[in-house]
Amino acid sequence: MQTVSCDRIFEFSPYQANVKNDYKNSTANNLQLINDIQSNSDTFKFAFVTDNHYHYSNLRAVIEDINRKPDILFVFFGGDIADQALLKEYEIFYTTMEKLNKPYLTVIGNHDYLSNGEIIYKQMFGDYNYTFEFNQNKFIIFDDIVWESNTPLDFNWLSNQLSNNISNKQVFVIAHIPPFSDQFDSNMEQTYKTLMSDNNVQLSIHGHIHSYSFENIYDDNVKYLTVPWLKKPTYCIINVYSKSFEIELIEL
Repeated sequence: MQTVSCDRIFEFSPYQANVKNDYKNSTANNLQLINDIQSNSDTFKFAFVTDNHYHYSNLRAVIEDINRKPDILFVFFGGDIADQALLKEYEIFYTTMEKLNKPYLTVIGNHDYLSNGEIIYKQMFGDYNYTFEFNQNKFIIFDDIVWESNTPLDFNWLSNQLSNNISNKQVFVIAHIPPFSDQFDSNMEQTYKTLMSDNNVQLSIHGHIHSYSFENIYDDNVKYLTVPWLKKPTYCIINVYSKSFEIELIEL
């Protein structure tokens, strides 16, 4: 009888969270690319794509379309990068986005928190909350996931970022869940709404609800944009001007 020994036994789990070094720190790397963009114009465009879940072919179609538009300077992905937040899903998303010929930034979605997703996201992308400026416009990326994170929203951080925007032409806030959606109770909704209206925010951009909406939800000057998910190849282009903006819904 012949015996076989296995001296290199290893375990594989779909819930592993060890991100390859080449896939780490995407946010910092892309922020540097955005910082390197040379633009002297008050007018520029960025795109917003969201809620991939498992629709990778539609994500690829959107990337190809954006790549054909040189006037789009950078792209936001609005969360739900993954469906079950498995490492393999994150890796497929990362390699798919490598085909984009512009810098891109992400905000974490509620599905991205499942399993060990928050650990993977932190390694692959970076901070859940961050800000940057482009052409004197301020962009605030805010983690507003309640149920899956089991953590109170950091409204103090958001308030601090919003209070320092006097020199900015316009302020844009990006968060996965709109405040009028399921995870916000009435107190949280009121807090978010007040922070937006009291601090000169022009536009709050979201995904999560899988449908298109662009309107003044509350009795103030803040517009709220929700972008459809990628069940169909769809995204939005935001045209930024000196003191205003316009929205284009792109359905391929």
